Amino acid sequence: MIRVEKTKEPESWLLHRLTPGAKYEPTADLRESLLADQGYICAYCMRRIPVSDKGANETSHIEHVVPQSSLTREEAMDYGNMVICCPGAINSTSAKLCHCDRHKRETSVSFSPFDENFISTLSYSGDGTIKSSNPVYDRELNDVLNLNVNILKANRKAVKQKLQSSFGKRQLKKSDIEKILQVYSSKDSEGKRKEYCGVVINYLTKKLRQF
Repeated sequence: MIRVEKTKEPESWLLHRLTPGAKYEPTADLRESLLADQGYICAYCMRRIPVSDKGANETSHIEHVVPQSSLTREEAMDYGNMVICCPGAINSTSAKLCHCDRHKRETSVSFSPFDENFISTLSYSGDGTIKSSNPVYDRELNDVLNLNVNILKANRKAVKQKLQSSFGKRQLKKSDIEKILQVYSSKDSEGKRKEYCGVVINYLTKKLRQF
């Protein structure tokens, strides 16, 4: 995961939520603004979105970090509480294999994807497992978001291995690592982040500490 950086809500959404009696309803402008904020990757698993998943009827899903069931009508339209996620069912609609918002549903989590302090607790093991040094966060990553299903672990592992293989046997200088880190920490010319970029950012940040 990476910290989700929020921009200003789209004007069309501002006008909608200020309309007397208005209720939350996903709109194309709202969806596109959230995608742009996140660089077209899922807020939780970092997959590229929009994407089609087996058995899912949408290619991305607007998620309320604090569940809608615990919010007032006005609070449910707060742009600052929204992220956008993948459909959450790569290979199956089975509850055991679903992940991200599709698995979370109306369950609360104690961390925030907007909080750098939370992101700093994360790490990735050799097999692609995402972990948190905070035991409560770690449990929620597994039990609420189900981010360690095999396919996600394999995808994260593959991204790290591909990066490592690109180095070959050459000894990287600090400046080399900083340049690569900048690429993975930024959006490209199309406003997109690299898929699973958080894995690489975490790995390269640790390597920089060795200098």
